[in-house]
Amino acid sequence: MSVPTAAPTERPPTPTGQSTVRHWVVVIGTTLVMVAASVVLSGLSLVTAPVVANLYTADDGRTPINGGAAAFLIYFSLMTAAIVVPLMFFSGRLLAKYGARVMLVVGGIVIAAGLAVFAVSTNSAMFYAAGIIMGLGYGASLALIPPALVTAWFVAKKGLVLGIVLAGTGVGGFLWSFILPPLMAQAPDAWRTAVWLMAGALLALVILPALLLIKNKPGDVGLVPYGMAEGAAGPARPDPNAVLPGLTYQQAIRSAAFWIAAAGFFLFGVAVAVTQVLSIVFKSAAYENPIDRATWTPQQISFYSTLFMVWTIALVFWKPILGILNDKIGLIGMMLVTLALMVAALFYMPSMLYGSNTALMFAAMVGMSAGISNATVTPPLVMAAAVGPRDFGRVFALAVALYYAGNAIGAPLWGFLGNLGQYALGMRLAPILVGLFILASVAAVRMGKAQWANKT
Repeated sequence: MSVPTAAPTERPPTPTGQSTVRHWVVVIGTTLVMVAASVVLSGLSLVTAPVVANLYTADDGRTPINGGAAAFLIYFSLMTAAIVVPLMFFSGRLLAKYGARVMLVVGGIVIAAGLAVFAVSTNSAMFYAAGIIMGLGYGASLALIPPALVTAWFVAKKGLVLGIVLAGTGVGGFLWSFILPPLMAQAPDAWRTAVWLMAGALLALVILPALLLIKNKPGDVGLVPYGMAEGAAGPARPDPNAVLPGLTYQQAIRSAAFWIAAAGFFLFGVAVAVTQVLSIVFKSAAYENPIDRATWTPQQISFYSTLFMVWTIALVFWKPILGILNDKIGLIGMMLVTLALMVAALFYMPSMLYGSNTALMFAAMVGMSAGISNATVTPPLVMAAAVGPRDFGRVFALAVALYYAGNAIGAPLWGFLGNLGQYALGMRLAPILVGLFILASVAAVRMGKAQWANKT
Protein backbone atom coordinates (compact mmCIF):
# COMPACT_ATOMS: atom_id res chain seq x y z
CA MET A 1 0.00 0.00 0.00
CA SER A 2 1.56 3.20 -1.10
CA VAL A 3 1.58 6.30 1.00
CA PRO A 4 0.22 9.31 -0.86
CA THR A 5 2.64 12.17 -1.21
CA ALA A 6 1.85 15.84 -1.35
CA ALA A 7 1.80 17.43 -4.73
CA PRO A 8 4.99 19.33 -5.32
CA THR A 9 4.67 22.99 -4.57
CA GLU A 10 4.60 24.95 -7.77
CA ARG A 11 7.54 27.33 -7.96
CA PRO A 12 6.53 30.91 -8.65
CA PRO A 13 7.55 32.05 -12.09
CA THR A 14 10.80 33.91 -12.36
CA PRO A 15 9.94 37.58 -12.61
CA THR A 16 10.84 39.44 -15.75
CA GLY A 17 11.29 43.14 -16.10
CA GLN A 18 7.90 43.75 -17.66
CA SER A 19 5.92 46.92 -17.20
CA THR A 20 3.12 46.74 -14.62
CA VAL A 21 0.48 49.15 -13.40
CA ARG A 22 2.49 49.57 -10.21
CA HIS A 23 5.53 50.80 -12.16
CA TRP A 24 3.45 53.56 -13.71
CA VAL A 25 1.63 54.45 -10.51
CA VAL A 26 5.06 55.17 -9.02
CA VAL A 27 5.85 57.32 -12.07
CA ILE A 28 2.64 59.31 -11.56
CA GLY A 29 3.37 59.82 -7.87
CA THR A 30 6.96 60.86 -8.53
CA THR A 31 5.83 63.28 -11.25
CA LEU A 32 3.47 64.96 -8.79
CA VAL A 33 6.37 65.30 -6.38
CA MET A 34 8.32 67.10 -9.12
CA VAL A 35 5.35 69.42 -9.69
CA ALA A 36 5.82 70.33 -6.02
CA ALA A 37 9.56 70.77 -6.57
CA SER A 38 8.77 73.50 -9.11
CA VAL A 39 8.01 75.80 -6.17
CA VAL A 40 11.70 75.85 -5.29
CA LEU A 41 13.08 75.47 -8.83
CA SER A 42 10.99 78.11 -10.61
CA GLY A 43 8.10 79.41 -8.49
CA LEU A 44 10.32 81.37 -6.11
CA SER A 45 12.19 82.97 -9.03
CA LEU A 46 8.89 84.63 -10.02
CA VAL A 47 8.77 86.52 -6.72
CA THR A 48 12.30 87.91 -7.05
CA ALA A 49 11.29 91.06 -8.91
CA PRO A 50 8.29 91.86 -6.64
CA VAL A 51 10.32 91.31 -3.46
CA VAL A 52 13.18 93.45 -4.75
CA ALA A 53 10.71 96.21 -5.75
CA ASN A 54 8.89 95.99 -2.42
CA LEU A 55 11.75 95.75 0.07
CA TYR A 56 15.04 96.44 -1.75
CA THR A 57 14.26 99.47 -3.93
CA ALA A 58 13.81 103.09 -2.85
CA ASP A 59 10.60 105.04 -3.43
CA ASP A 60 12.04 106.49 -6.63
CA GLY A 61 11.77 103.00 -8.12
CA ARG A 62 15.43 102.99 -9.15
CA THR A 63 17.87 103.24 -6.26
CA PRO A 64 18.80 99.95 -4.52
CA ILE A 65 18.36 99.93 -0.75
CA ASN A 66 19.19 97.30 1.86
CA GLY A 67 21.79 95.93 -0.54
CA GLY A 68 19.48 95.65 -3.55
CA ALA A 69 18.86 92.48 -5.55
CA ALA A 70 22.28 91.04 -4.68
CA ALA A 71 21.51 91.15 -0.94
CA PHE A 72 18.12 89.51 -1.39
CA LEU A 73 19.49 86.76 -3.62
CA ILE A 74 21.86 85.68 -0.87
CA TYR A 75 18.79 83.79 0.43
CA PHE A 76 19.05 81.64 -2.69
CA SER A 77 22.74 81.07 -2.06
CA LEU A 78 22.05 80.00 1.51
CA MET A 79 19.19 77.79 0.35
CA THR A 80 21.33 75.99 -2.21
CA ALA A 81 24.24 75.76 0.24
CA ALA A 82 21.82 74.19 2.73
CA ILE A 83 20.72 71.72 0.03
CA VAL A 84 24.34 70.63 -0.24
CA VAL A 85 24.66 69.74 3.46
CA PRO A 86 22.20 66.81 3.61
CA LEU A 87 23.20 65.63 0.15
CA MET A 88 26.85 65.42 1.12
CA PHE A 89 26.51 64.06 4.62
CA PHE A 90 23.34 62.11 5.28
CA SER A 91 20.61 62.04 2.56
CA GLY A 92 21.97 58.96 0.83
CA ARG A 93 22.32 57.02 4.10
CA LEU A 94 18.88 58.07 5.33
CA LEU A 95 17.33 57.07 2.00
CA ALA A 96 18.88 53.61 2.30
CA LYS A 97 17.70 53.28 5.91
CA TYR A 98 14.20 54.77 5.85
CA GLY A 99 13.18 54.71 2.18
CA ALA A 100 11.84 57.32 -0.20
CA ARG A 101 8.37 57.65 1.33
CA VAL A 102 9.52 58.70 4.80
CA MET A 103 12.11 61.07 3.33
CA LEU A 104 9.51 62.74 1.13
CA VAL A 105 7.02 63.31 3.96
CA VAL A 106 9.62 64.77 6.32
CA GLY A 107 11.28 66.85 3.60
CA GLY A 108 7.95 68.24 2.38
CA ILE A 109 7.00 69.41 5.86
CA VAL A 110 10.37 71.12 6.34
CA ILE A 111 10.22 72.89 2.95
CA ALA A 112 6.68 74.13 3.66
CA ALA A 113 7.86 75.50 7.01
CA GLY A 114 10.62 77.41 5.22
CA LEU A 115 8.10 78.85 2.76
CA ALA A 116 5.98 80.01 5.68
CA VAL A 117 8.95 81.92 7.10
CA PHE A 118 9.63 83.38 3.63
CA ALA A 119 6.03 84.59 3.34
CA VAL A 120 6.24 86.64 6.55
CA SER A 121 9.81 87.93 6.05
CA THR A 122 10.42 91.65 6.37
CA ASN A 123 14.22 91.78 6.26
CA SER A 124 17.22 89.95 4.87
CA ALA A 125 17.86 87.90 8.00
CA MET A 126 14.39 86.37 7.83
CA PHE A 127 14.77 85.57 4.12
CA TYR A 128 18.11 83.95 4.86
CA ALA A 129 16.60 81.79 7.62
CA ALA A 130 13.78 80.77 5.28
CA GLY A 131 16.30 79.82 2.61
CA ILE A 132 18.28 77.62 4.99
CA ILE A 133 15.16 75.78 6.19
CA MET A 134 13.91 75.20 2.63
CA GLY A 135 17.34 74.03 1.52
CA LEU A 136 17.68 71.46 4.28
CA GLY A 137 14.27 70.02 3.46
CA TYR A 138 14.86 70.00 -0.27
CA GLY A 139 18.31 68.42 0.01
CA ALA A 140 16.94 65.65 2.21
CA SER A 141 14.11 64.83 -0.18
CA LEU A 142 13.23 66.38 -3.53
CA ALA A 143 16.81 66.82 -4.77
CA LEU A 144 17.52 63.09 -4.50
CA ILE A 145 14.35 60.99 -4.27
CA PRO A 146 12.80 61.33 -7.77
CA PRO A 147 15.90 60.25 -9.77
CA ALA A 148 16.63 57.55 -7.19
CA LEU A 149 13.09 56.17 -7.56
CA VAL A 150 13.36 56.11 -11.35
CA THR A 151 16.72 54.33 -11.14
CA ALA A 152 15.25 51.76 -8.71
CA TRP A 153 12.13 51.05 -10.79
CA PHE A 154 13.43 51.27 -14.38
CA VAL A 155 16.33 49.80 -16.32
CA ALA A 156 14.96 50.11 -19.85
CA LYS A 157 13.65 53.49 -21.04
CA LYS A 158 15.24 55.14 -18.01
CA GLY A 159 15.98 58.34 -19.92
CA LEU A 160 12.41 58.66 -21.18
CA VAL A 161 10.86 57.91 -17.80
CA LEU A 162 13.19 60.33 -16.04
CA GLY A 163 12.23 62.98 -18.58
CA ILE A 164 8.53 62.36 -17.98
CA VAL A 165 8.95 62.54 -14.21
CA LEU A 166 11.08 65.67 -14.28
CA ALA A 167 8.63 67.34 -16.66
CA GLY A 168 6.57 67.81 -13.53
CA THR A 169 8.71 70.84 -12.72
CA GLY A 170 7.68 72.34 -16.06
CA VAL A 171 4.00 71.69 -15.35
CA GLY A 172 4.34 73.37 -11.98
CA GLY A 173 6.35 76.24 -13.41
CA PHE A 174 3.70 76.84 -16.06
CA LEU A 175 0.97 76.94 -13.44
CA TRP A 176 2.92 79.40 -11.29
CA SER A 177 3.71 81.64 -14.29
CA PHE A 178 0.00 81.68 -15.15
CA ILE A 179 -1.28 82.28 -11.62
CA LEU A 180 1.32 84.40 -9.84
CA PRO A 181 2.12 87.47 -12.00
CA PRO A 182 -1.49 88.77 -12.10
CA LEU A 183 -1.84 88.00 -8.40
CA MET A 184 1.36 89.80 -7.47
CA ALA A 185 0.49 92.84 -9.61
CA GLN A 186 -2.43 93.64 -7.31
CA ALA A 187 -0.32 95.15 -4.52
CA PRO A 188 3.36 95.72 -3.68
CA ASP A 189 3.30 92.97 -1.04
CA ALA A 190 0.96 90.54 -2.85
CA TRP A 191 3.96 88.25 -3.32
CA ARG A 192 3.32 87.10 0.26
CA THR A 193 -0.03 85.60 -0.74
CA ALA A 194 1.69 83.93 -3.67
CA VAL A 195 4.23 82.25 -1.39
CA TRP A 196 1.52 80.99 0.99
CA LEU A 197 -0.29 79.51 -2.00
CA MET A 198 2.86 77.69 -3.13
CA ALA A 199 3.50 76.39 0.40
CA GLY A 200 0.08 74.74 0.61
CA ALA A 201 0.38 73.24 -2.86
CA LEU A 202 3.83 71.84 -2.14
CA LEU A 203 2.70 70.18 1.07
CA ALA A 204 -0.21 68.42 -0.64
CA LEU A 205 1.74 67.39 -3.74
CA VAL A 206 4.55 65.79 -1.73
CA ILE A 207 2.77 64.09 1.16
CA LEU A 208 -0.26 62.61 -0.64
CA PRO A 209 1.75 60.87 -3.42
CA ALA A 210 4.28 59.63 -0.86
CA LEU A 211 1.52 58.01 1.21
CA LEU A 212 -0.77 56.78 -1.55
CA LEU A 213 1.15 56.20 -4.80
CA ILE A 214 4.87 55.62 -4.23
CA LYS A 215 6.60 52.41 -3.13
CA ASN A 216 10.27 52.46 -2.20
CA LYS A 217 11.49 49.56 -4.37
CA PRO A 218 9.99 47.02 -6.78
CA GLY A 219 11.09 44.22 -4.44
CA ASP A 220 8.80 45.63 -1.74
CA VAL A 221 5.77 44.60 -3.83
CA GLY A 222 7.16 41.45 -5.45
CA LEU A 223 8.38 43.08 -8.68
CA VAL A 224 11.66 43.83 -10.41
CA PRO A 225 12.70 46.96 -12.31
CA TYR A 226 11.17 47.38 -15.73
CA GLY A 227 13.58 46.13 -18.38
CA MET A 228 15.67 43.93 -16.08
CA ALA A 229 16.66 40.71 -17.86
CA GLU A 230 14.92 37.51 -16.73
CA GLY A 231 16.71 36.01 -13.79
CA ALA A 232 18.87 39.11 -13.25
CA ALA A 233 17.28 39.71 -9.89
CA GLY A 234 18.59 36.39 -8.59
CA PRO A 235 16.19 33.73 -7.28
CA ALA A 236 12.59 33.21 -8.31
CA ARG A 237 11.29 35.76 -5.87
CA PRO A 238 12.68 39.28 -6.19
CA ASP A 239 15.51 39.95 -3.82
CA PRO A 240 15.35 43.57 -2.65
CA ASN A 241 19.04 43.31 -1.70
CA ALA A 242 20.22 41.99 -5.06
CA VAL A 243 23.53 43.52 -6.15
CA LEU A 244 23.27 45.73 -9.20
CA PRO A 245 26.16 46.35 -11.58
CA GLY A 246 28.42 49.33 -11.11
CA LEU A 247 30.88 50.85 -8.68
CA THR A 248 30.39 50.81 -4.94
CA TYR A 249 30.25 54.16 -3.18
CA GLN A 250 33.85 53.83 -2.03
CA GLN A 251 35.04 52.88 -5.52
CA ALA A 252 33.09 55.75 -7.06
CA ILE A 253 34.47 58.49 -4.84
CA ARG A 254 38.00 57.28 -5.60
CA SER A 255 37.42 57.44 -9.35
CA ALA A 256 38.47 60.33 -11.58
CA ALA A 257 35.22 59.98 -13.57
CA PHE A 258 33.13 60.84 -10.52
CA TRP A 259 35.06 63.99 -9.66
CA ILE A 260 35.23 65.21 -13.25
CA ALA A 261 31.45 64.83 -13.53
CA ALA A 262 30.92 66.54 -10.16
CA ALA A 263 33.12 69.49 -11.24
CA GLY A 264 31.02 69.79 -14.38
CA PHE A 265 27.85 69.80 -12.29
CA PHE A 266 29.27 72.65 -10.19
CA LEU A 267 30.00 74.80 -13.26
CA PHE A 268 26.60 74.09 -14.73
CA GLY A 269 25.00 75.05 -11.42
CA VAL A 270 26.68 78.45 -11.60
CA ALA A 271 25.38 78.93 -15.15
CA VAL A 272 21.81 77.81 -14.40
CA ALA A 273 21.58 80.24 -11.46
CA VAL A 274 21.13 82.98 -14.05
CA THR A 275 17.44 81.99 -14.01
CA GLN A 276 17.13 83.73 -10.64
CA VAL A 277 17.36 87.12 -12.36
CA LEU A 278 15.21 86.32 -15.40
CA SER A 279 12.15 87.95 -13.86
CA ILE A 280 14.12 91.21 -13.78
CA VAL A 281 15.37 90.75 -17.36
CA PHE A 282 11.85 89.95 -18.59
CA LYS A 283 10.56 93.25 -17.23
CA SER A 284 12.70 95.10 -19.76
CA ALA A 285 11.08 93.00 -22.49
CA ALA A 286 7.52 93.60 -21.29
CA TYR A 287 7.38 97.16 -20.00
CA GLU A 288 8.38 100.36 -21.75
CA ASN A 289 9.24 101.74 -18.33
CA PRO A 290 9.80 98.71 -16.08
CA ILE A 291 10.55 100.89 -13.05
CA ASP A 292 7.24 102.80 -12.96
CA ARG A 293 4.50 100.35 -11.94
CA ALA A 294 1.85 103.02 -12.49
CA THR A 295 2.43 102.88 -16.24
CA TRP A 296 1.95 99.10 -16.58
CA THR A 297 -1.11 98.13 -18.62
CA PRO A 298 -3.08 94.85 -18.31
CA GLN A 299 -1.71 93.88 -21.73
CA GLN A 300 1.87 94.34 -20.56
CA ILE A 301 1.25 92.33 -17.38
CA SER A 302 -0.23 89.58 -19.56
CA PHE A 303 2.79 89.63 -21.88
CA TYR A 304 5.18 89.50 -18.92
CA SER A 305 3.29 86.46 -17.64
CA THR A 306 3.30 84.90 -21.12
CA LEU A 307 7.10 85.08 -21.33
CA PHE A 308 7.29 82.95 -18.20
CA MET A 309 4.57 80.61 -19.42
CA VAL A 310 6.32 79.95 -22.73
CA TRP A 311 9.55 79.26 -20.84
CA THR A 312 7.97 76.93 -18.29
CA ILE A 313 5.50 75.11 -20.55
CA ALA A 314 8.41 74.34 -22.87
CA LEU A 315 10.04 72.56 -19.91
CA VAL A 316 7.08 70.17 -19.88
CA PHE A 317 7.88 69.07 -23.42
CA TRP A 318 11.65 69.33 -23.35
CA LYS A 319 12.23 66.95 -20.45
CA PRO A 320 10.58 63.93 -22.12
CA ILE A 321 12.22 64.99 -25.39
CA LEU A 322 15.58 64.87 -23.62
CA GLY A 323 14.79 61.31 -22.59
CA ILE A 324 13.86 60.36 -26.15
CA LEU A 325 17.00 62.03 -27.54
CA ASN A 326 19.08 60.22 -24.93
CA ASP A 327 17.63 56.88 -26.05
CA LYS A 328 17.95 57.70 -29.79
CA ILE A 329 21.18 59.66 -30.25
CA GLY A 330 22.89 59.11 -26.92
CA LEU A 331 23.55 61.24 -23.89
CA ILE A 332 26.29 63.35 -25.46
CA GLY A 333 24.30 64.03 -28.63
CA MET A 334 21.33 65.09 -26.53
CA MET A 335 23.46 67.54 -24.55
CA LEU A 336 25.09 69.08 -27.62
CA VAL A 337 21.75 69.74 -29.34
CA THR A 338 19.83 71.15 -26.39
CA LEU A 339 22.59 73.09 -24.66
CA ALA A 340 23.45 74.79 -27.95
CA LEU A 341 19.91 76.22 -27.91
CA MET A 342 20.46 77.50 -24.37
CA VAL A 343 23.71 79.19 -25.35
CA ALA A 344 22.01 80.94 -28.29
CA ALA A 345 19.19 82.12 -26.01
CA LEU A 346 21.62 83.48 -23.41
CA PHE A 347 23.42 85.54 -26.02
CA TYR A 348 20.14 86.96 -27.35
CA MET A 349 18.27 87.66 -24.10
CA PRO A 350 20.08 90.91 -23.18
CA SER A 351 18.63 92.29 -26.44
CA MET A 352 15.06 91.53 -25.34
CA LEU A 353 13.81 95.06 -24.79
CA TYR A 354 10.28 96.44 -24.89
CA GLY A 355 9.21 96.78 -28.51
CA SER A 356 11.67 94.24 -29.95
CA ASN A 357 10.63 91.19 -32.00
CA THR A 358 8.08 89.12 -30.04
CA ALA A 359 8.65 85.93 -32.06
CA LEU A 360 12.36 86.02 -31.25
CA MET A 361 11.57 86.50 -27.57
CA PHE A 362 9.40 83.39 -27.54
CA ALA A 363 12.02 81.46 -29.51
CA ALA A 364 14.60 82.44 -26.88
CA MET A 365 12.28 81.18 -24.15
CA VAL A 366 12.01 77.79 -25.88
CA GLY A 367 15.79 77.63 -26.33
CA MET A 368 16.38 78.56 -22.71
CA SER A 369 13.98 75.81 -21.64
CA ALA A 370 15.90 73.28 -23.70
CA GLY A 371 19.07 74.04 -21.75
CA ILE A 372 17.51 74.44 -18.31
CA SER A 373 15.81 71.05 -18.74
CA ASN A 374 19.29 69.53 -18.64
CA ALA A 375 19.74 70.77 -15.07
CA THR A 376 17.48 68.05 -13.69
CA VAL A 377 17.59 65.39 -16.44
CA THR A 378 21.27 65.25 -17.40
CA PRO A 379 23.20 64.99 -14.09
CA PRO A 380 21.55 61.70 -13.01
CA LEU A 381 22.04 60.26 -16.51
CA VAL A 382 25.70 61.30 -16.55
CA MET A 383 26.34 59.90 -13.09
CA ALA A 384 24.49 56.65 -13.82
CA ALA A 385 26.66 56.19 -16.92
CA ALA A 386 29.84 57.09 -15.05
CA VAL A 387 29.40 54.85 -11.96
CA GLY A 388 26.52 52.47 -12.73
CA PRO A 389 23.36 51.87 -10.67
CA ARG A 390 24.88 49.89 -7.79
CA ASP A 391 25.16 52.66 -5.18
CA PHE A 392 23.54 55.35 -7.30
CA GLY A 393 21.56 56.98 -4.47
CA ARG A 394 24.60 57.68 -2.28
CA VAL A 395 26.90 58.56 -5.16
CA PHE A 396 24.45 60.91 -6.86
CA ALA A 397 23.62 62.63 -3.58
CA LEU A 398 27.26 63.67 -3.23
CA ALA A 399 27.68 64.65 -6.87
CA VAL A 400 24.51 66.71 -7.17
CA ALA A 401 25.55 68.59 -4.02
CA LEU A 402 28.22 70.21 -6.20
CA TYR A 403 25.53 71.37 -8.64
CA TYR A 404 23.69 73.14 -5.83
CA ALA A 405 26.95 74.60 -4.57
CA GLY A 406 27.32 76.14 -8.02
CA ASN A 407 23.80 77.55 -7.72
CA ALA A 408 24.75 79.08 -4.38
CA ILE A 409 27.66 80.95 -5.92
CA GLY A 410 25.95 81.84 -9.18
CA ALA A 411 22.81 83.53 -7.85
CA PRO A 412 24.50 86.43 -5.97
CA LEU A 413 27.08 86.66 -8.78
CA TRP A 414 24.38 87.41 -11.34
CA GLY A 415 22.60 89.66 -8.82
CA PHE A 416 25.81 91.62 -8.20
CA LEU A 417 26.35 92.08 -11.93
CA GLY A 418 22.76 93.29 -12.13
CA ASN A 419 23.40 95.91 -9.45
CA LEU A 420 26.21 97.14 -11.70
CA GLY A 421 23.90 97.15 -14.72
CA GLN A 422 25.82 94.23 -16.26
CA TYR A 423 23.17 91.53 -16.77
CA ALA A 424 24.31 91.26 -20.40
CA LEU A 425 27.87 90.45 -19.29
CA GLY A 426 26.62 87.64 -17.05
CA MET A 427 24.54 86.10 -19.80
CA ARG A 428 27.55 86.07 -22.09
CA LEU A 429 29.81 84.51 -19.47
CA ALA A 430 27.35 81.72 -18.64
CA PRO A 431 27.78 79.92 -22.02
CA ILE A 432 31.47 79.37 -21.23
CA LEU A 433 30.44 77.45 -18.12
CA VAL A 434 27.92 75.46 -20.13
CA GLY A 435 30.67 74.44 -22.56
CA LEU A 436 32.91 73.27 -19.72
CA PHE A 437 30.03 71.23 -18.32
CA ILE A 438 29.66 69.43 -21.66
CA LEU A 439 33.37 68.64 -21.82
CA ALA A 440 33.43 67.34 -18.24
CA SER A 441 30.37 65.14 -18.85
CA VAL A 442 31.84 63.62 -22.02
CA ALA A 443 35.08 62.80 -20.22
CA ALA A 444 33.33 61.35 -17.16
CA VAL A 445 31.00 59.11 -19.16
CA ARG A 446 33.79 57.69 -21.32
CA MET A 447 36.15 57.08 -18.40
CA GLY A 448 33.50 55.81 -16.03
CA LYS A 449 31.82 53.31 -18.33
CA ALA A 450 35.12 51.65 -19.09
CA GLN A 451 35.97 51.44 -15.38
CA TRP A 452 32.78 49.98 -13.91
CA ALA A 453 32.11 47.71 -16.89
CA ASN A 454 35.46 46.01 -16.14
CA LYS A 455 34.51 45.48 -12.49
CA THR A 456 31.15 43.77 -13.08
